Amino acid sequence: MNRNVIFFLVMLSFVSCATSAENTTSSNEEILGSNPGGAPTQYFQPAGEKEKIIDENGKEVQISDIDPEPFREKSTNGMEAFRVIMSSDSYLVRQIRHSSTMRRKPDNGGDKLMMEEISKFDKLSFVDDGLVIVKLNSKTGKLENVNFHKRIPKIADLAKIIQNDATRWAFEHKNEEPDVKSFLVTYYIVLKKKASKEEVKGMLKEKAK
Repeated sequence: MNRNVIFFLVMLSFVSCATSAENTTSSNEEILGSNPGGAPTQYFQPAGEKEKIIDENGKEVQISDIDPEPFREKSTNGMEAFRVIMSSDSYLVRQIRHSSTMRRKPDNGGDKLMMEEISKFDKLSFVDDGLVIVKLNSKTGKLENVNFHKRIPKIADLAKIIQNDATRWAFEHKNEEPDVKSFLVTYYIVLKKKASKEEVKGMLKEKAK
């Protein structure tokens, strides 16, 4: 099914089924974390105790039970190096592997641009996700290409945002030639309900023309 058609159907279900919208809001809370200001009581090492966790600002952090659920989940794929959660008001990264030899360069300006792009789709509560494989030049360590790997977002426009985001990344390597030449990045995009039912109905009418 065409991914734009899926977005149309999601918006339609928002208008016709309030219960469905409430359930989606709950999933948003699970993704973003429902108690971000609380005190942590448990810590997680998704890729094992030897791996240091690095955030979007290049700082070493810990993952705890007040962090979003996707950051806490155990990683079962040895190629997974990064997890990203994006919304219109936050851009969160956790590097869970390879931080001893490679790190993403912080780019706060680029992060904010991605947040602005997502804000254009804040019409209803919805979570989309995707998995991309990033390949680096074996000599320079610079990014060569980004492609989706098995998991593609349901909404085409959000897939484009994810691909554009991963493509802008730059990396620092411990050695002149990179030790890591390809890796996976898990993405979540969290949309928020900022449109009324009447506004959504109007958008559906425009889409139907």
